[in-house]
Amino acid sequence: MSLQSLAKQTLIYGASTIILRMASWMLTPYYSYAITQQANGQVAFFMSIVAFLNIIYMFGMETSYFRFIKSENQNQVFQKTESIVFFNSILWSLLLVLFAKPLIAWLGYSDKEIYVYLLTLTLFFENLCNIPFAQLRQENKALKFVSFKALYIILNISLNLILLSYFYKNKIVLPVLNIHDPIELIFWANLIPWFLVFLYFSPQIFSSLSWSALKDGKEMLNYSWPLLLVGAAGMVNEVIDRPLLRNLLPGTQIENEIQLGIYNINYKLAIIMTLAIQAFRMGAEPYFFKLAHEKSSTKMYAIVMDFFVIVCSMILVITSLNRDIIAMINNSTYKEGIQILPILLLANLFLGMYYNTSIWYKATNNTMKGAYISLVGAVITIALNWILIPKMGYMGSAWTTLICYFAMLVISLIWGRKYYPIPYHYAYNFLWIGLSTVYSLGAYFLFQENMWALIGLSFVYLFIACYYAYKRFGDIRGFL
Repeated sequence: MSLQSLAKQTLIYGASTIILRMASWMLTPYYSYAITQQANGQVAFFMSIVAFLNIIYMFGMETSYFRFIKSENQNQVFQKTESIVFFNSILWSLLLVLFAKPLIAWLGYSDKEIYVYLLTLTLFFENLCNIPFAQLRQENKALKFVSFKALYIILNISLNLILLSYFYKNKIVLPVLNIHDPIELIFWANLIPWFLVFLYFSPQIFSSLSWSALKDGKEMLNYSWPLLLVGAAGMVNEVIDRPLLRNLLPGTQIENEIQLGIYNINYKLAIIMTLAIQAFRMGAEPYFFKLAHEKSSTKMYAIVMDFFVIVCSMILVITSLNRDIIAMINNSTYKEGIQILPILLLANLFLGMYYNTSIWYKATNNTMKGAYISLVGAVITIALNWILIPKMGYMGSAWTTLICYFAMLVISLIWGRKYYPIPYHYAYNFLWIGLSTVYSLGAYFLFQENMWALIGLSFVYLFIACYYAYKRFGDIRGFL
């Protein structure tokens, strides 16, 4: 499979993912106007817990599906992975529902068990749909994949707008939906679309469930349980800062939730980098596994990394230079947190590079070593947040994210050279990132008050980056 094939897959999934996620992301500035800073902080807190639980529900089965589909019957792989996800989801859902009352009280939201029930149902329906979505990606049914993702996002946005703009503000009053809690309304808006998507896939899902398939999936479980640790530790790195900010900041719970709301709204401004990485991963994961046993695979991985760095550096510089313009999309009361944006952009660039390098432990069945790397990252994240949050507030969380992802990248590069050597162009990649960072910092410092100068310098950098990307393509064209 060629580099052009990866580019095509990334473009198909990438363009659709970016468009759809950007549409969904527009709820963030809407929330900044529609609900209070404290409510935004509360939503961020609960969604950080949901993100962690998603990893536990899924149990690494999506990656296992792509790993085993190349060597086993497709229907059998689907049955095994879906059965594992189903029975695992049933177990965790029952536990969450049974212990909803003490759990929600422990979190500091007594008498809000409805939050647990709604989030549990959302987790259940969403995760059961993940393997059917993975099958669509594996079969290159991009149109169908995108259509269902679009259905979910359109429904989710519509329900958020209707419930918060009309029902929450009492412009529409119904006896059956007399809810004045914006958090609960947002959770309903998340649940209903996933339930509808689940209804469509339910015949395929239920026909594949088998206790024998579950018992036959021992090899998959052995492969995936380290991926559970990878995912759980990775999610610690990604979202643990929210609950830590809520509990480690020196203010009251209300004051801390307000600071968390400011942090979370500005954190999501890094979505452009996040989307680029997600789009790349969706195209790259199946591609990397298919390429793994070809003679040219390691050289191709190195080339992919070069272009990944160039594209993400473009996003880093252009977004950093124009951060003040981007911040205008939110309520002005959140602008004080815009300073975290360049730090998070660079952090996510390093995270994307780490995802590139992680092929060495996935392709060589060394997933436990990947778990160790993520666990090291989790320790760094918790320790530095614990130290820095009381001293620096949410800036401490931003710097912690950068340090963590850079450390994970370095460990993966060093360890990967032993088990699956890939000739990455280290000097080229890190020099490009370094120069891009210096360019964005210097230009913003000199022209912070001149919006048009920053826009002009963005185009200058874009021209330079495209020129060197073209030259880089020329250097490796013969290999392609």
